[in-house]
Amino acid sequence: MKVLRLIIPILVIFLIFGVACTSIDNRVLDQKKKETVAEKEIVENSTKESAANRRIVFVSDRDGNNEIYIMNIEGSKLSNLTESSGNDIYPSFSQDEQKIIFSSDCDGNSEIYMMNADGSEQVNLTNNPASDGTPSFSP
Repeated sequence: MKVLRLIIPILVIFLIFGVACTSIDNRVLDQKKKETVAEKEIVENSTKESAANRRIVFVSDRDGNNEIYIMNIEGSKLSNLTESSGNDIYPSFSQDEQKIIFSSDCDGNSEIYMMNADGSEQVNLTNNPASDGTPSFSP
């Protein structure tokens, strides 16, 4: 009888601890799933064709973080345009296809940048402490 009085509280503690750990593990897994889905949505929603359908500008994390790439429509001449330590996302061609506008957090928060279609002359257009994103050129 004395043994049961000692064992029962210990079992209750293990049961409560096990449920709490399972709940925490599930929350961590749910958060990781959400982050993975969000990253996948960024990549899938960040592909744009040029108006003449000659080139595609898109996002890929093939080098470890989201970068902006450009290639010909048939897959030739692949080039990484941004090569930054930040996440570069949501590229969009200008109407004349000479410029690309995009979002990047390379300076610590999300800002809107513009660059030439070859990746040169990257300029921060919204240099401020607020987060800015999802840019596009209007017709």
